[in-house]
Amino acid sequence: MSNPENIGNCLPGLEHLEVKDSENFNVTVKVGISFVHGSFKFTFKLLNQTPPSHSKFEAIGKGAGVSVKLNATMHLVDLSNNATQLNWQADADLGGLLTELSPSLIQNSADKFTKDFFDCLKRKVES
Repeated sequence: MSNPENIGNCLPGLEHLEVKDSENFNVTVKVGISFVHGSFKFTFKLLNQTPPSHSKFEAIGKGAGVSVKLNATMHLVDLSNNATQLNWQADADLGGLLTELSPSLIQNSADKFTKDFFDCLKRKVES
């Protein structure tokens, strides 16, 4: 959860990943929500890392008349019976054309993106 390559490679629509160092990386992802389609460039910074149980990051992205600022926190909780629970929270500030879209349309796309991302991270943690 605190490895830039693992996080970057789990982003749906990943076109390019460039790891700068252990806390900073850039990605280009292909996104399509309603009439907003295109490649978006994001700069990620990992913050407050406590491997392997806690990770926090911020991402700032732009593309196709859109801007996004994302903050996310992930925390693994060790449960009984050799199980682990992933708790997460994410907040996004949207700008540009995304503000013209229906909130429910954005939420549906965000839910799918989030599910795909965390399913991928889960597979990486379990392997």
